[in-house]
Amino acid sequence: MKECDTDRQVLQTFLERFQTSIGDPAPDMRLIVDVARVLRPRAGDVLFSAGDLLEDLYFVVSGLVRYYYLTPHGREFNKNFVSSGGVVTCLSSFLAEKPSPFFTEALEDTVLVSVPMETVRRLKADDILWERVFNGFITRLALRKEQREASFLLEDAAGRYEAFLREYSQVALRLPQYHIASYLGITPVALSRIRARRAKRSAS
Repeated sequence: MKECDTDRQVLQTFLERFQTSIGDPAPDMRLIVDVARVLRPRAGDVLFSAGDLLEDLYFVVSGLVRYYYLTPHGREFNKNFVSSGGVVTCLSSFLAEKPSPFFTEALEDTVLVSVPMETVRRLKADDILWERVFNGFITRLALRKEQREASFLLEDAAGRYEAFLREYSQVALRLPQYHIASYLGITPVALSRIRARRAKRSAS
């Protein structure tokens, strides 16, 4: 998406992608488009921080966002990456109105469509079609979380890297090695060794 695209063009792109992703029957899209805002965070901007109670749900139109935890000693651990077509939120805030335990940061210049959480909750409670849509988002987020936990418990670092490449095939080449290593729970040096062994196998 071009930086010069107007808010109206961004919302139209969002609307088309959203309708395609949810299929038929589609709910009344005007109910969220009428209250939506277009945001353009720059690379390095924090969307929300640990401790924040989210007031908005974010849909990624273009760009790349990461979720990460920050320890008291300042060490970061990447939790997730979200690119075009994805949803940026915190289930704790969305479902239980609790503060987020993690941070989110734009890794690239990003275009988002922001919808008030109050609107989302009201539509989910009052409209069965919107309830189906938002329950679908929640289910996909929960399944991704379960798959990641299983990967960490059952696979070694090389196996986790293969799982990462399958899940994030669209963005793997856009991520610095240290961000991938953080997501995998290993050092960048260990990741370099895994990639070297993988490249050697592919060449033989």
